[in-house]
Amino acid sequence: MIDAIPEPDKQDQGLRILFVPRWYPNRCDPMPGLFIQRQAEALAKRHSVQVISVHPDPSCLTAYELVHSVENTVKTCRVYYRTGSKLPVLSKLVNFFRYIKAHHLGYTSLEPFKVDIIHGHILTREIFFAWFMSRKQKQPYLISEHWSRYFPENGTYKGLIRKWLTESLLKKSSGLIVVSDSLAEAMKSSGLVHPNTFVVPNVADSSAFLPPQNKPVVKQAVILHVSCFDDKSKNISGFLEAIAELALRRNDFKVVLAGEGPDHMAMRDYALRLGLNEQSVVFTGLVQNAELLGLYQSSSFLVQTSRYETFGTVVIEALCCGLPVVSTNTGVAAAVINESNGIIIRKPNTPEIVMAIEKMLNNYFTFEGNKIHKTVAHMFSDEMICGKLTAIYDEIKTQCLKD
Repeated sequence: MIDAIPEPDKQDQGLRILFVPRWYPNRCDPMPGLFIQRQAEALAKRHSVQVISVHPDPSCLTAYELVHSVENTVKTCRVYYRTGSKLPVLSKLVNFFRYIKAHHLGYTSLEPFKVDIIHGHILTREIFFAWFMSRKQKQPYLISEHWSRYFPENGTYKGLIRKWLTESLLKKSSGLIVVSDSLAEAMKSSGLVHPNTFVVPNVADSSAFLPPQNKPVVKQAVILHVSCFDDKSKNISGFLEAIAELALRRNDFKVVLAGEGPDHMAMRDYALRLGLNEQSVVFTGLVQNAELLGLYQSSSFLVQTSRYETFGTVVIEALCCGLPVVSTNTGVAAAVINESNGIIIRKPNTPEIVMAIEKMLNNYFTFEGNKIHKTVAHMFSDEMICGKLTAIYDEIKTQCLKD
């Protein structure tokens, strides 16, 4: 079942929490697991939080490199291990051994320390280490899942061994946290059910993502798309096809696509094949922090045409910036988008996308940015997410004491 989580007592004592994430920002790639890092930082405002994060890095000068840091009061241990081998046949075996040893080195580098709860992120193999550390610490562990592989459109949750190990680790855990109801349902359809299942959304920094104080009136609407450029999930090709169709009958808009990923160059080429030139469709590449905020604040509305989403962070960030949103019914979109702040696309096909974007082109200037911000700001704040997670931790600790 999916439980409603009460707000915890604000006077509760801080917990000692260990995060064991599969994805986490690192020197090789600053983007994966940003939402996990934000969650750790939100919790660290009330609790003591430590992170062990392991990353392959072929440029390591030694087999292993441990980097300790304190980031917004989160004590972080990143362990990099050198990948590859002089014997290609053995490379996979060597890399797997180093992956295991890297976790051991990270864990022992933090000793002596005691935690109250271990919080693993992303099934499957990383949760094995969360389970192992919980055995060492004699404390419960729980799992947060963010991966979209359980959706039928993704179809990558396969293999008897993987499924057996996933089900086993889930069963041994004290709880499952998912970021949306849709992800919970997708996991349930895959046979992954836990009696203690909770829905806790990602953090959105509503104090940083704000509407602009004075937004200038523009002659051309600016349609913004932000994604990791994975066309299988984000349906960028479908978005571009809709834009190409709209461009045949009106010229009162331009499009900005921000981000990078595996299909970035393919989507640029596809836009040119559709007749969309670089004046009407701009690909910015990777955009972060203040530059990303500037894009949100200067655009007219955001469009997300995903086939599936576990959450949909860009939707929340855009709404926090007072930007109306056109989105397919994926992730948390349907739970937060209504007639006061956007439009839901019923199906991710070209006619439906065209219809929704055209409706927004005709009406985007009627939306009020400050009102849009208020519809979501409180729902995804540090304080709200920290409160929900603290209540879950307290409930699990109480159950374990009873057992």
